[in-house]
Amino acid sequence: MEDVWLLLALVATLLYGISQVAQKMAMKEIPSSTVVSLSIVVATPIAVICLVPYLVTGDILDVEPMTMVLALASATFGQIGYYLYLEAAGRGPISIVGSVTASYPIMVIVVAVLFLSETPSYLQLGGVLLVTTAMIVLSYSHGKEAQTNSYFGKYLPLCLVTVLLYGLWAIFTKLALDEMPPLLFIGVYAFVIPPTVLWYYHYKGIKLRQALPSWSVPFTIAVIASEVSNIAFFFEINAADQGPASIVFPVVAASPVVVVLMAYGFLKERLSRNEILLVVAVIAGIVMASTV
Repeated sequence: MEDVWLLLALVATLLYGISQVAQKMAMKEIPSSTVVSLSIVVATPIAVICLVPYLVTGDILDVEPMTMVLALASATFGQIGYYLYLEAAGRGPISIVGSVTASYPIMVIVVAVLFLSETPSYLQLGGVLLVTTAMIVLSYSHGKEAQTNSYFGKYLPLCLVTVLLYGLWAIFTKLALDEMPPLLFIGVYAFVIPPTVLWYYHYKGIKLRQALPSWSVPFTIAVIASEVSNIAFFFEINAADQGPASIVFPVVAASPVVVVLMAYGFLKERLSRNEILLVVAVIAGIVMASTV
């Protein structure tokens, strides 16, 4: 099935949305530093499991050094971008943080078309641009009740750096996947997660033992959210391996629409007329991008 990558991307979008809802519930009771610690507790063992077969067989030695550098750089960009996103969300209104960071697929689209020789049709290109634009506006609109008078200088630079890092992550991921198996790419994170987490804790002045709380309901929810997010990551990487970056990453980045719909369906949050139109626009954009 030639377009299986599209199904993988859509599943990743759904799972990311579910994990974000669960994470949002958990972070009402636990700090972001605890969420970061799950990168070591949950994500690293998964990466090690993916990496071990290539170490045992020695197949990892068949990977070109430059390809491995691209994979390591991609993982580093992604992890640091995630930590900076959490930092920005802690300093400023999520309406602005979410809408600014949701713009990173634009960078991916431009690079994929100009430098990766991808040739999406005008309909597909219009679809992914519609998805990205609608998501930016929806992220701002749905979170505007959290607006504060926070000083832009406290968090906006972090948002812009996050956009750059997320964009570089997506681009380098596609370049690496052109030359290495997706399972090995996920395994590479075993080399990146521990040092980047330790860097984050050093930056925040937090000791590792302080970031690991005792078991509680919120912490259990956070662990489940992390597990679901890692499953989504597996689907996303396989979608990126098989499909065009200019479509896969904008579609997966539409996961906040799942958050909005789940909040409407399960948390009884109201949607304004404009928000409903934006959700419809995202879905229409995904349909347009799906014309493969």
